[in-house]
Amino acid sequence: MPTFRAYADVQIGDVCPPTPARFAVTQAIADAFRAATLDDEPNPSAAPSMLAAVYLIQVLQSRGSPPGGVHAKQSVRFHRRLAVGDVLLTSGTVTDKFWRKERPYVVMAFETRDAQGALVASGVTTSIWGAAA
Repeated sequence: MPTFRAYADVQIGDVCPPTPARFAVTQAIADAFRAATLDDEPNPSAAPSMLAAVYLIQVLQSRGSPPGGVHAKQSVRFHRRLAVGDVLLTSGTVTDKFWRKERPYVVMAFETRDAQGALVASGVTTSIWGAAA
């Protein structure tokens, strides 16, 4: 059973997850993603850059938002192309929280780096926090 956090317990500066989420870019994953998105990349060792953002879900889940939350908006910036064999490490930091129209919002900045620490992708995601059950 997942552990959910109350909105009041979320603090600016919280890092989620405490240890960056790890994702290995394999040939099978790159090929499946290309097939699903009709990407006809001619270089088989290249991997779709969007893979660096798709696995952001692990970071979002680690925040502990109860059911009923809404993914309000997101922006992603890609800093370099991915390659098959890359190991990606993604973490997020809560940068803001506020109320709008009687709904609690949480803003999180995230970064994805490769195993050598080079920035691969970064961005911001804004969510309406779920109601605690």
